[in-house]
Amino acid sequence: MEHLTQQDFHAVLEFLREIYTVCDLHTFRSRLISTLPKVVPAEMTTYHEMNPAQATSENWVDPPELGTAFWARIWAQYMSEHPVLTYNLRTQDGRAFKISDFLAQSRFHRLGLYNEFFRRMEVEDVMSFALSVSPTGVIGMGLHRSQRNFSERERLLLNLLRPHLSQTYRNAEVVTRMQQELALVKQGVEKLDQGIIVLSQNGRVQLMTARAQQWVETYFSGPAGLTDTLPAALERWFRHQEALLLGTDAIPSTREPLVVEREGKRLVVRMLAEGERYLLLLEEQRTTLSPAALEPLGLTRREAEVLAWVAQGRSNYAIGVLLRISEPTVKKHLEHIYVKLGVWNRTEAGARALAFVSGQDLLHR
Repeated sequence: MEHLTQQDFHAVLEFLREIYTVCDLHTFRSRLISTLPKVVPAEMTTYHEMNPAQATSENWVDPPELGTAFWARIWAQYMSEHPVLTYNLRTQDGRAFKISDFLAQSRFHRLGLYNEFFRRMEVEDVMSFALSVSPTGVIGMGLHRSQRNFSERERLLLNLLRPHLSQTYRNAEVVTRMQQELALVKQGVEKLDQGIIVLSQNGRVQLMTARAQQWVETYFSGPAGLTDTLPAALERWFRHQEALLLGTDAIPSTREPLVVEREGKRLVVRMLAEGERYLLLLEEQRTTLSPAALEPLGLTRREAEVLAWVAQGRSNYAIGVLLRISEPTVKKHLEHIYVKLGVWNRTEAGARALAFVSGQDLLHR
């Protein structure tokens, strides 16, 4: 079994400290492709949001001169031949794999993918992993080398980092959505249906929006009015999150959001670092919703019923029992839902449903 060195641990911790800082999706993608090679070296690093069935892919590439529209067209044409991508879609397994895990060099050299794309870039092997896999697409990264020399230690490093990158991707989604809503606020929208708490390095509250104050009082029985301290339960969670990346020689667990459930709703709290301050991003989601409320998303009645149960955390099997349809039929409805909503998996579909319904509630308050 491969073992990590002290140097590996330090490189991973430095990488995580950088990747967990506040950023939107654009910054997240750019930062990821430029910093990941500090942990696992590569001659080219790529980030893709791919839909092979539609031959579409949005790409971010380092070095940037290899990320031109010319190369993007060739990649979109031949990416369906990529053995790791094919495996991801068939198995929903997003762990790190090399092209050489699936194809001998002679077979790889016979592919159009190699002759039209990788050969011209002098690439002989790729180590790829996915941040998100759905039946219709993959959000994934590739580390490219001119030789077949990726090690099992490097595979282990990427598999340890993968859950952190999936979490930071979701964090960046929330930041992006908040930026969009704040832009609307500046244009005259008076209510922001999310909350922000700014903390100093020692955990003291420096700023708390009115919405955040309302949710702190509701979900944590916090004191009415402004205060410079967090409620005890929220304080304990914050200190635990802070400690995950400080003063440890082990790979930390992912910085999962805090989720507090109430009847019909939940509060999701995420922590991000910004210089010597911390941001807590608060977002309230509905956990019960009617299918009729989701049909304006362009869904059929049955698709809306399936999505409503997905948003409430039910499995495909349970949804089939509740709706008296087979599990494969549930999966087929989900594939249609992913395409219509422009999402990659059931987690993102459920979040989109809850955000949509919460947005409708906001408009009627």
